[in-house]
Amino acid sequence: MSIALTSSEPDQDRSKDSLEADSLASGLSFMLGANIVQRAIGFIRNLALCRFLTDEHLGLWALTSSFFVLAAPFAVFGLPGTLGRMVSSYQTSGQLNVFLKRIAIGTTVGALCFASAISMAPSASSFVIFGVELSRSTMMLLALALCLVILFNSITELLSGLRKPLIVSAMHSCNSLSFTVASFVGVLMHKNWQVLIIASAIASVAGLIPAIPAFRNWPKAESDAKPTLSHRAMWKRVLPFAISIWCMNLLTNLFDVVDRYMLLHLASQTAEQGRALVGQFHSGRIMPSLLSSLALVLGGMLLPYLASEWETGDKRKVANSLRLTLKCSSIFFVALSIASISVAPLLFKHVLQGKYDGGLEIMPQAMLHCCLAAITCLMQNYFWCAEQGKKVGIIVAIGLCINILLNAWWVPQFGLHGAIVATSVAGVTILSITLFELNRSGVWLGLDSLAFALLPICILLGSLPAAVVFSVFLVLMGRTSWLVTKDEKRVLQMAITPMMKKLRIPAESLWPDNSLNR
Repeated sequence: MSIALTSSEPDQDRSKDSLEADSLASGLSFMLGANIVQRAIGFIRNLALCRFLTDEHLGLWALTSSFFVLAAPFAVFGLPGTLGRMVSSYQTSGQLNVFLKRIAIGTTVGALCFASAISMAPSASSFVIFGVELSRSTMMLLALALCLVILFNSITELLSGLRKPLIVSAMHSCNSLSFTVASFVGVLMHKNWQVLIIASAIASVAGLIPAIPAFRNWPKAESDAKPTLSHRAMWKRVLPFAISIWCMNLLTNLFDVVDRYMLLHLASQTAEQGRALVGQFHSGRIMPSLLSSLALVLGGMLLPYLASEWETGDKRKVANSLRLTLKCSSIFFVALSIASISVAPLLFKHVLQGKYDGGLEIMPQAMLHCCLAAITCLMQNYFWCAEQGKKVGIIVAIGLCINILLNAWWVPQFGLHGAIVATSVAGVTILSITLFELNRSGVWLGLDSLAFALLPICILLGSLPAAVVFSVFLVLMGRTSWLVTKDEKRVLQMAITPMMKKLRIPAESLWPDNSLNR
């Protein structure tokens, strides 16, 4: 996007340019680079917070972060989530401004009502969220930060709907960097977790700065020649979509945070011990959470390609792409997991000063769960292509019920290990049902793909045994056609050869199978 400050063009032309979409190539390239930077910043920040905070204070911040993730979409009924799908349609019909005005009013009312409820009942709210009664000022600060988080999320959804990935990526990068700086300064000066609430509020405001140029020349109200948008017609279309997004967000976010709240309320006899366990649990998921975030990025990149193949009407192409995606993602995530559990003892001993031995103990199980969750996320793209999102919701709901029941059973007995094992069993269930439903839909992935789906289990053996199993797997992939077919090898070779040529690596070193060239 470019805005000429000294231009002879009419204002309306400049306004039109302000809404012009970025190109896919430039947006995707910038998005990938920004995501790498954001993950690196987040990883360093999380390590620093673990080092400078006690496990109880880290647990309180983990609960705060979980609250933002769960409450932000819940409070606004999923309305901002409709922007990505609806903006283009209403922009084409010339009704964008009135549509956005109504969505903004609904979002504002929901956010203010939710924040007011927290402020008016601080004791009850703090006990539910943190397991302890906090001061009214802290809860009011939390409510303010939640409103700013909702504002930031809403603007990013709007600009995503306008196909502005450059600005959205810049907003997320600015948000992450400003939160890192503010949290570092706050924690070093006060050694208190409450400063992180202030840092999150500052980051939400700072993250809006890159979006300012997009609104500087925003088009004025539509002309009277455009058809009017009745409330009935708009809400009849928007509400069902918003409710579906609201339900999916609620299910997914509950699945992500239920183990923390079970640890808080069921794992120990005192609230202090519960919050300390949440802190230990959070430390053990620092590196695994990177896998989950990468899976979301890869899933978003994969979906358009699967959708394009789906439109051809050839399910075999979709099945082949899913099969190859499962194999590549399994290898990629298992390799990262083995590397992570190999360096984890050094990080926890020296960087975190041995304060989080509990987190170190559960890290292999957390890595296993995140690997399975990442594969599941990629495989479920098929149902979104087939417009069967309800099926994904049902699968996640089943996993959530299993997660809650197993956590309620095992957390009081086994603490941290009970929580992570319960979540892992629920994750295995979701992946199993997903693969079963793919088979029922006519997408048979094959026994070789099942072997790749089971490969992450080797992580539980420890870094050295897992590396041996992984190496044997790689040899079988390269020397035989048992795990990767010749056609799949050709596809991979075509994709990787240009990069290997740049690195001056012989392409034959990747697949030394002579039959590949026949």
